[in-house]
Amino acid sequence: MSARRLPKTLAPWREVLASAERESWFPLIFDRSVPAEAEAMDELMNDGEVVYIHDMLEAQLKDLVRSRTPSKNYTDDEVAQEIVRLLADQTPQNYGRWAFYPWSRRMVHLLPPDSFIELRSDRNRNKITSEEQARLRKIKIALAGLSVGNAVAVTLALEGVFGELRLADFDTLDLSNMNRIRCAVHHLGLNKAIIAARQIYEQNPYANLVLFTDGVTTDNIGEFIDGTGPGDRADIVIDECDSVQIKLKLREEARARRLPVLMETSDRGMLDIERFDLEPDRPILHGLVGNVTSDQVNTLSPPARLGLVLQIAGLHTISPRLAASLLELNLTLKGFSQLGSDVTLGGATTTTAVRRLALGMPLASGRVYIDVSGQLAEVTSPPLPDLSHPRRLRETAEVRELVQYAIMAPSHGNDQPWRFEYGDGVLRVLHDTERGGGRDEIGRHWALVAIGGALANLQIAAGVKGREANIQLFPPKQDPSLVAEVRFGLRAGGPADDPLFEEIPRRNTNRGLGTRAHLSPVHVQALSAAARDSGAKLQLCTDRALLGELGQLIGEAERLRLLTPTLHGPTMRQIRWSEAEAHDTQDGIRVEALAVTPMDFAAFQLLRSTDVAKVLRDTNGGRLLMMSSVQALASSAAVGLLTIPGQSPTALVRGGQAMQQLWLTASALGVAVHPMNTLIDMFARVERFHGAGFDKREIQRFLEMRERFTRAFTVALADVEILLFRLSYADPAPLRTLRRPVDAVFSVPQPEKKSP
Repeated sequence: MSARRLPKTLAPWREVLASAERESWFPLIFDRSVPAEAEAMDELMNDGEVVYIHDMLEAQLKDLVRSRTPSKNYTDDEVAQEIVRLLADQTPQNYGRWAFYPWSRRMVHLLPPDSFIELRSDRNRNKITSEEQARLRKIKIALAGLSVGNAVAVTLALEGVFGELRLADFDTLDLSNMNRIRCAVHHLGLNKAIIAARQIYEQNPYANLVLFTDGVTTDNIGEFIDGTGPGDRADIVIDECDSVQIKLKLREEARARRLPVLMETSDRGMLDIERFDLEPDRPILHGLVGNVTSDQVNTLSPPARLGLVLQIAGLHTISPRLAASLLELNLTLKGFSQLGSDVTLGGATTTTAVRRLALGMPLASGRVYIDVSGQLAEVTSPPLPDLSHPRRLRETAEVRELVQYAIMAPSHGNDQPWRFEYGDGVLRVLHDTERGGGRDEIGRHWALVAIGGALANLQIAAGVKGREANIQLFPPKQDPSLVAEVRFGLRAGGPADDPLFEEIPRRNTNRGLGTRAHLSPVHVQALSAAARDSGAKLQLCTDRALLGELGQLIGEAERLRLLTPTLHGPTMRQIRWSEAEAHDTQDGIRVEALAVTPMDFAAFQLLRSTDVAKVLRDTNGGRLLMMSSVQALASSAAVGLLTIPGQSPTALVRGGQAMQQLWLTASALGVAVHPMNTLIDMFARVERFHGAGFDKREIQRFLEMRERFTRAFTVALADVEILLFRLSYADPAPLRTLRRPVDAVFSVPQPEKKSP
């Protein structure tokens, strides 16, 4: 079927009504100043085909008069006089146009085209000036796909952002489409292009639409883009179709004609922009599909085509829920998951992009994310003000600022296992048992170390702010999650000049390979002193042979952590597989930070599957997983082990304080720190927590590894290992882990009201 276009003259109403139920898509416009059209309209009315007559012309004329001179306060008589002037010698009945909608049998009386467009677009000013509106009404847009595209088409029409709009979709409406397409149940089974056309014509009967109800095909794509003659070529192509082949074909044809292409995905508000008009040699879809052409798509296997869809959607940027949905496609889901709110947003962003293109405003190729859900996730409630106690408000703000520094401390897997409550002059520091593995013994073990690091930051920041932070660990309270109470006073001598304060926001984990083999003796002395001053012990191994041995041990521990069933899940939950996921959760570790090489990255992707991990564990495989640790140790200047006397909860917290002092000192010296605690975590599981998660063979393996470990480090039975780490001189780390907003962890509980 060829494209459907508006007839150049008034179509015979009997022919139109013959197909009104399923095929009619444009209104009949009658101009009663033309005798033949007045006669046709009278015949239509007399035959009883018009069910509803809607004549609000007088209200439109009043609105037009007032909009043309908004500064004038018209009386009713003055408005009536202006209307008489507008009508000239015509009767109200014959003025303007009458629009008959065959599908609803409604007849509507409207202003003539120019006045209708003027008044209908009046409220666009001056967000879109009159001159800009005139330019926008000249552009031609080719829009393929009318599910997400329905919202785009209707929004374009709302703003009057086209002179001609070509709508293409072969599909008919299913009930399952109605979660995202604004339509009615009586539209079920109707072609989506016809639905969109009816919606547009019901808001603007003078619109110029062309329908391709067979969709875009290789046979009609030329007409879809070029029209039917000179000067008829589209100015902008919008792709909202599902077919990967047509997606590529549209871009191939648009690039050949130097036309820009827009695509909205209805996921995280992603809008894709390809400026082939400015960059005719630009790779299609930014190179995401490689060299695959539209002719090759249908020769690919279904998994390969799904892979193309994932590449187009953005493997590392799609939302976690859409990613999970794609894996369920044709299994538990029959189609792509989409939400009405996301689709509606897509209509707005695409229309805005069209305006910018048409008006010559800056718009680069690339992808932009208008992630409303992500932005809403960051909304935080400010503490409720107590206006009767200004001093309390000021103190609370000061403590909140100190907590902001506290939460910059490191934690196991960046799980941030802390909560802070402030009231009655006391800051209560609690273990948040809902974070990470906080409910089991080993989880609490590392949580207390992390909280110790947070307390170290808190003390340093308090001193610089002129406050004394007096910490009482494990006060005799009923709450088992309470770790410390902090009371603040004025610091004798005023604010401290502590160089470590500036390092709190700079401190980070640097997994990069080292550039220098030997650790400076001055740095050795400074780091040892930092540990000693905190009551801890630092041992450093610089022997190259022993570093190689440690690389093997640490690599083996990493391998087992990834393959052991009880550790696989918690480890994978710490990983954030995309920038969007990290942004949403504000915790965990980006996979790019863990995967130093492309091979590492591929391994992590494969190991997301528990089945893959099980096969490797059962076959004692996965030696590739050790390589990054071996390489890292080979490039290190030293490996350090930080221990502290005692194995009580208090010792763990003090160990965390010592760890943070040491790490901040290293940061100030420009020495890169890379924690590699997996090995000592495994030792703790075997020696202190009854081999939790391991079978007998693995327990024996770790006992043997402990013996090898003692060649590099000596650990007293009464001491606890806090941090195993490598030191190097390396380029700055490209990624930093995120922290949850301070208001997500800091609260000011309201005092309980006493009963009268």
